[in-house]
Amino acid sequence: MHTLLDLLFGTPDEPADPVRYVSIVFVLVGSIVLHELGHALVASWEGDATPKIRGHLTWNPVVHMGWISLILIAVLGIGWGSTPVNRAMFRHRRWGDVLVSFAGPAVNLALALFGAIVLVLATKSGTAVAERIADFWLIVVQFNVLLFLFNMIPIPPLDGFSVLDGTFDLGGFGALMRQAGMFAFVIAILIVNSDAFSSVWFRCSKALIVAASKVVGS
Repeated sequence: MHTLLDLLFGTPDEPADPVRYVSIVFVLVGSIVLHELGHALVASWEGDATPKIRGHLTWNPVVHMGWISLILIAVLGIGWGSTPVNRAMFRHRRWGDVLVSFAGPAVNLALALFGAIVLVLATKSGTAVAERIADFWLIVVQFNVLLFLFNMIPIPPLDGFSVLDGTFDLGGFGALMRQAGMFAFVIAILIVNSDAFSSVWFRCSKALIVAASKVVGS
């Protein structure tokens, strides 16, 4: 079984790449923290003081992710975060839930777009330093596209389900899906590990970089 630590220590088949290891961990933690801050800030804008009261208007990854998630990211490259909200406090109730739910993935999409532009600009430079910069921003693009696609899967407890339910009011079916709990989440994990999802991930990442190239005139 391969883990993220293989990049740090190397394997019989692959040499160690500590710079890439640190880059991936930094990008994953930073992207998840910003994702959760997106939820917290929009919830606050919607009139819910819960994120502020619970101390989630912060950059501290321990608050947003917890130690177990941080350790798993350092070892396996797998982690999660959470933001406490009180939907009853949202000014727009149903649509407030849609906005707050979509805010996290929207942050990841924005990071991926920004990363793609910086990547293209760095690639145009052609220097050795620029290559390292490009490598880092490619990681930003890839993992933020991954976080966006994963979180938008319309299966609870992912953001995509809340967006879908709030937009179309799934009623009893939505309640049934929520009761499925971890069983539904396992389905989401299986989707992420499928060849089809990997293909979509690759194509979306490539499309962003191509679009960025056109924006900067490459």
